[in-house]
Parts: sequence; C-alpha cells; structure tokens
Amino acid sequence: MNQSNQLSYIVTPNDFLSAGAVSEDLKTKLTDMNVDNEIIRKATLAVYETELNMIIHANGGLIEAQILPDMLKIEASDNGPGIPDVERAMENGYTTVSPDSEVRAHGMGRGCGLSKIRSCTDNFEIETELGCGTTIRFEINLR
Repeated sequence: MNQSNQLSYIVTPNDFLSAGAVSEDLKTKLTDMNVDNEIIRKATLAVYETELNMIIHANGGLIEAQILPDMLKIEASDNGPGIPDVERAMENGYTTVSPDSEVRAHGMGRGCGLSKIRSCTDNFEIETELGCGTTIRFEINLR
C-alpha cells in the first residue's frame, strides 16, 4: 500500500441498498494493512454511521478518506439541511426521523449515529450551517 491512500466516495440519498459500501471498502483496505480487528471494527462502525446519516438526513454527500500508516482520517460533507441543535443531535437516542417513517421500518433512524461516531473515534469535530449542510471530520489511530 502507498504511504498515503486518498479515497473519495459519493453517497447517494435514500440509497439504502448501497449503505455500507464505503465502510466495507475501508474495512478491506485496513484488513490488508493488518490493522488490529478492534480498530477495524471501530473504524467500520464510525464510517457506516456516517454513511447512514448522509443517506437518511442529508441528501447524500461525499466521504473522503485518507489512510496513513498510523491514522485513518475521514471528512464527510453534505449539502443537507444542516443540524439545528448539534448538542442535542449528539445525545444518544435523539432523532428527527418520525416513528412511522420508512427509515424506521428498515430499523434505522433511532438517533445513535453521531454519538456512536464520536465514541468510536480518537478525534471528532462537526461543522454545520442551517440550509447549507454539515461536515464531519474524524480520525482513528490505527496503531
């Protein structure tokens, strides 16, 4: 593998069939690097939750990954509605998805995405602007 591996993934809105494609690709790459299984699990979970948030809430977006020998860096940007109350959105269980929505019927939208991402990462930040979108950046130490 190269010293640095830059990857870009387009996430399509409402495309539940493709949910997990980005995290699966990164899992394969990290496995090929012989990264510890627990670190791979955390990275895969954080990226998967990021994908789901983009599919469900944000009209899709772009996930860019940089795999360094000792660090995975992710930047996920969307042009969605933005998050009105980031602090509340970070609370486990808080969701804007209605109980009778199709998203809930698929077992998603239960309000644990952002808190789960933060708990799986070594560095997490979120920028959001109402009507303009959200950018999430996180890092996971690979060693």
